[in-house]
Amino acid sequence: MTGRPKGSKAPVTLWTEAERVFIKHEYQDHPIPELTRILNKRFGTQRTEGSVKAALGRFGFKSGRDGRFKKGGRPSPKAGAKGPNRTSFKKGQRPHTWRPIGTERVTKEGYLQRKVSDTGNTARDYVEVHRLLWEERRGPIPGGHVVIFRDGDRTNIVIENLMLVSRADHAVMCKMGFYNGAAETKDAALLLAQIIRKRKERR
Repeated sequence: MTGRPKGSKAPVTLWTEAERVFIKHEYQDHPIPELTRILNKRFGTQRTEGSVKAALGRFGFKSGRDGRFKKGGRPSPKAGAKGPNRTSFKKGQRPHTWRPIGTERVTKEGYLQRKVSDTGNTARDYVEVHRLLWEERRGPIPGGHVVIFRDGDRTNIVIENLMLVSRADHAVMCKMGFYNGAAETKDAALLLAQIIRKRKERR
């Protein structure tokens, strides 16, 4: 027997034994919306999904489904399985965003980068052009060091405008505002930053 709201004058709808047996067994293979549809078709009733769900709970009927496919079964597209579509990449096919080695781009920070490898890892494949120029002319960049622009112009990528500084000195120069000076003053500013840093280290 289905429940009804307190004070409701609506008639109580009984569940026949045949209906109970039917939903108990069919619930094993059909979700509630489909179970409701075939139930009404079978018995000529007009039960709602809510009433069917309530009956299942009241009678203690379980679907027994755990979301896993039975051996030999195939997933249904309606169950959320997705097959190949027009946006799927075939083996060996490149995405539309792919660019060849040598491609250059400008980051949001204003640095010019060049693609030097094709691993699929963008952060690894693109390297700042001013770093490439420094390594070509001056050799590898030591760990803990950065290459900066003397005049502060990140588009002026010539070896004369580049200088190598440690990250520690770079932090002091930024804090003290030494980068605001003219390009010719950067060597002196770096020397002063090193003196300040060493004094702090001694303290």
